[in-house]
Amino acid sequence: MDEDEYVERVGAVGRAFSPAAPITDRDLFAGRKAQLRTLTSVAAQRGQHALIYGERGVGKTSLARVTQNLLPDSVVAPYYVCNSEDSFKSIWAGVFEQIPILTQESRMGFGRSARHVLQSGSELLSGRVTPHSVVRVLALLCESVSIVVLIDEFDRPKDQRVRTLIADTIKILADRSIAATVVLVGVADTVDELVSEHASIQRSLVQVQMPRMTDEELREIVRRGVRAVSMEAQPKFVDAVAEMSQGLPHYTHLLGQYGTTRALEAGRSVVKRADFEDALTDALDAASQSVRERYHRATQSNRETLYKEVLLACAVAEKDDLGSFGAPDVREKLRQITGKAYDIPAFAVHLKNFSSEGARGGILQRIGTSRRFRYRFRDPLLPPYIVIKGRIEKLV
Repeated sequence: MDEDEYVERVGAVGRAFSPAAPITDRDLFAGRKAQLRTLTSVAAQRGQHALIYGERGVGKTSLARVTQNLLPDSVVAPYYVCNSEDSFKSIWAGVFEQIPILTQESRMGFGRSARHVLQSGSELLSGRVTPHSVVRVLALLCESVSIVVLIDEFDRPKDQRVRTLIADTIKILADRSIAATVVLVGVADTVDELVSEHASIQRSLVQVQMPRMTDEELREIVRRGVRAVSMEAQPKFVDAVAEMSQGLPHYTHLLGQYGTTRALEAGRSVVKRADFEDALTDALDAASQSVRERYHRATQSNRETLYKEVLLACAVAEKDDLGSFGAPDVREKLRQITGKAYDIPAFAVHLKNFSSEGARGGILQRIGTSRRFRYRFRDPLLPPYIVIKGRIEKLV
């Protein structure tokens, strides 16, 4: 292929695989069929609302964005992304700014008709902003149109009153059966972490948990991405990407993108298993500085230690549904990595340091009680990086 065609196809690969941004195109959105059905059903039912929750990096925002794009044209669907400084008032001001309204403005002079002026719904939100005033505006707007409000990163505002007031708003909307649906999206292990103020709203709040994706869903991401650029992928490449991703679509998109690009560079229309190894190197080079620094702080030493091997063992250890693992799980993987039968006391201090506030800390969260401690990674995107690093350094 000539240079222009190559540049065009590389651009197409970048559109087909999206590691840095949420998916918005239904054709490129793989898996999550049950969750998608639930959300579209909620949006169609008066008095129903939804909460999408799960750990970081599992595709919550992509699900919300695709749902937004699947709604009928007759539905107005403002999408607001929270930040740490947001208040109840700023969230709803941001929501209503996205809802256009036509108002009539009278003009001076005999026989002159009023003119239509396009404004935003935020013009209706004046004075002190409360759950009742927000519901009043929504009820007014819903006289002419159905509304689905999507509020993303709901876990971020530091003002704890935000959660209480949003819960109050949903309660009032549900009680009054107004044709406005609120969909909250946030990082949490349980619903109570995000909305615990009203047990009574749970009958109106459909809980959409986002677990990590299955290997088959991850494979489908790769297949769809490759098909979108009129290429093929060997099953061994697809399987390797799914396994390395550990249920996180970010890494599937990242490795899929790099592997497909490597095939293009070689002038092939088939992505081979060998492209996966090259993709690992590319992914390591593209890792964020914060991930690199955390890994370096946790494992650096001027003498021979087990920190690098223990951290790798943690990354590949068998985990429960909440992503946690125990010291016995680490012991087995450490034996496989080092070829030596280390007992738990030999690496207990390593686990303690990884979960402390010290120089090597902030990597793991320690949960449970003494002698029965379990651990989980604070950043779910870190374990695949650790495994890729270990793979490149031939530790696994």
